[in-house]
Amino acid sequence: MATQPSDLYKLLFDIWRSQVDSYWQRSNYFAAFETVALAGCWRLLDTKHLWTEVGLSILGILLTITWYLNNRKTHSYVRHWWKAIISLEEQLELKANAFATQIENQSKRFKYRNLIQTVPVLFGTAWIALFIAGTIKVACYCLK
Repeated sequence: MATQPSDLYKLLFDIWRSQVDSYWQRSNYFAAFETVALAGCWRLLDTKHLWTEVGLSILGILLTITWYLNNRKTHSYVRHWWKAIISLEEQLELKANAFATQIENQSKRFKYRNLIQTVPVLFGTAWIALFIAGTIKVACYCLK
């Protein structure tokens, strides 16, 4: 039994949507966990747990790198299915009704890949700042 083009179009959108949903779900988990971890590490700035703060900030940096790389990989899956949708729209000659093609043509100014990486970069910057603050605190303590 041959698959109808409309069924294939719907299937491609469903696959693409599931990739996007899984990206956002993972990002939400990373962001929630890192927010709590950053708050805890920030709290350590006021205590005498010098090496713990530095160690946690290193773990935070590693976690953020993992998040960043995970986003890159997930983005490649999302792009693969998005291109498949655009290709099918071209084959079906949808022209004015080609949703994905229209979105693709409108979004040339801001690359989605760059936008989704902004949050991990911000968290990474915060972790690096905590690492520097902790290292300075350890250095000052050791020089006393």
